[in-house]
Amino acid sequence: MQLRITSRKKLTSLLCALGLISIVAIYPRQTVNFFYSTAIQIKDYIHFYGYRPVKSFAIRIPASYTIHGIDVSRWQERIDWQRVAKMRDNGIRLQFAFIKATEGEKLVDPYFSRNWQLSRENGLLRGAYHYFSPSVAAPVQARLFLQTVDFSQGDFPAVLDVEERGKLSAKELRKRVSQWLKMVEKSTGKSRLFTQEPFFITPIWRLFQ
Repeated sequence: MQLRITSRKKLTSLLCALGLISIVAIYPRQTVNFFYSTAIQIKDYIHFYGYRPVKSFAIRIPASYTIHGIDVSRWQERIDWQRVAKMRDNGIRLQFAFIKATEGEKLVDPYFSRNWQLSRENGLLRGAYHYFSPSVAAPVQARLFLQTVDFSQGDFPAVLDVEERGKLSAKELRKRVSQWLKMVEKSTGKSRLFTQEPFFITPIWRLFQ
């Protein structure tokens, strides 16, 4: 009986191994992307819990970093930028802010102008970003962003925030993202990409190599 159970376990393990090898052989790119995405998520999970809560800031901070900043939009409502600039906690202070400017085809963040002006007036480095909508043509989104943001010397490069894919294929998404970045870079001199979806990372980086 013991021999029979052991043989079954070995057979099951062998079948599982053969199945995994078959999947890798048939879908090599998808398999690599899956394991890469999983590794990134595990790394981010571990990294997040390396952040320590800073009570006076009411946020978690990566204490091992030497420079710290915040991402703001209408969800933070009316920000007291003078207070933000003066915040200190155990040697940590906020030195920059990335500010949401636009989203999709028509949406301009109602607090953008105020945040853009007051963050700089209170000594913080600033950057503006556009939240990408996969259902809207890239040139339309780029024009909205460029019409809204007035960059000055010392500002961070324009940033595109990609967090959703919608119904687009990976190829079409990369095409639209590339269009936006190229249009904005042509107008401002620089552009950057930010994404919270790990499975976008490898294909997009390859696109710009």
